[in-house]
Amino acid sequence: MKYWLSIYLLLLSCTLVKGQTGEELSAIDYRAMRFPMEITYSTTDLASYIEAHFTGNKERIRAAYRWVTYNLTYDRDSMLSINWSKDSREKIAATLRRKKGVCDNFSSVYADILSKMNIPSFVVNGFAKGSGKEQAHSWNALQLEGEWFLCDPTWDAGFNTYSNYFLKSPDQFIATHWPFDPLWQLLAKPVTLKEFNNGFISSGRKENFYSISDSVKLFMALDSLQQLEATARRMEAFGMEENNLRTWYAYNNMNIAIIYGEQDMNLYNAAIADLNKANAFLNEFINYRNNFFKPAKDDKMIRDMLQPIEGLMNAASKKMEAIGRVKENFQYDTGFLKDRINATGKKFEQQNLFLNRYFESSGADRDKVFYEF
Repeated sequence: MKYWLSIYLLLLSCTLVKGQTGEELSAIDYRAMRFPMEITYSTTDLASYIEAHFTGNKERIRAAYRWVTYNLTYDRDSMLSINWSKDSREKIAATLRRKKGVCDNFSSVYADILSKMNIPSFVVNGFAKGSGKEQAHSWNALQLEGEWFLCDPTWDAGFNTYSNYFLKSPDQFIATHWPFDPLWQLLAKPVTLKEFNNGFISSGRKENFYSISDSVKLFMALDSLQQLEATARRMEAFGMEENNLRTWYAYNNMNIAIIYGEQDMNLYNAAIADLNKANAFLNEFINYRNNFFKPAKDDKMIRDMLQPIEGLMNAASKKMEAIGRVKENFQYDTGFLKDRINATGKKFEQQNLFLNRYFESSGADRDKVFYEF
């Protein structure tokens, strides 16, 4: 865990760059810089306020961006104090409470505000060239009027009169920002890391790596696990010539393993819950049998006492078989669980045999069945 903590902190050691020229302050910016303090501790409240006071997605995207860049302060202490958490909601809440963070905090808050306004957006991770060699960084991609643009709220933080990195085209952004997942270059012909570092963007690449519009649309429709897996596949196909790139690939795969681990945990716990319910029904029947079916019930009611058990055992078995199916997992003792399911199954079969013999008998002969089994 200490190793991955170090890797995580390394990847969040963003470059902070201050540009010299950019888009001038607008009337929207002035309004966005003066939100009521009470709504600034929740992305839901921020999104609701922006939707109520700004017209159309273009204004709302700008207002959210200006609020983030004006009100959040860059501070690397956030790398340790709030970012070592797998729960993005906690991270965002802490950022809004503290009003400071690193690139991951800026981009996560901005993306979450946009998502609360149903504006497609994504936090992009990659390398950025601020000064000298590239460093790990996070920024945003967002969709406006059917077209995807790129923004870097961290690099525009603290600039109250202009923005250098707002709604930039992919062709412009690739000069300084190179995503780990080539999809988020948003270029039909992705630039290699070597080309990025050399400042050379070839216009003569022979074929497209993918169809941008289709690929982004498909990617955004995936769940978080599927997105991580799609990113891993593209990184493998595009190549990983630098150690830092391979480090991010390993970190991405670690997150995949964590999600599968959580899924296995949920499957294991759900299988145990199904099995416990089956045993509860079985024990209730056995106790009723031991009391010679008193107080009396009709045959259907007695049969119904065993009816749920087989379905619950089958459900438990299916969940057990799914554990570790995609990623091998030695954390959960499925052998022990299988033994318990089999033991419950044998008890169920014994009680079923007894009940069938009981129903096949009539009158006084039914009483004898209690002593024969």
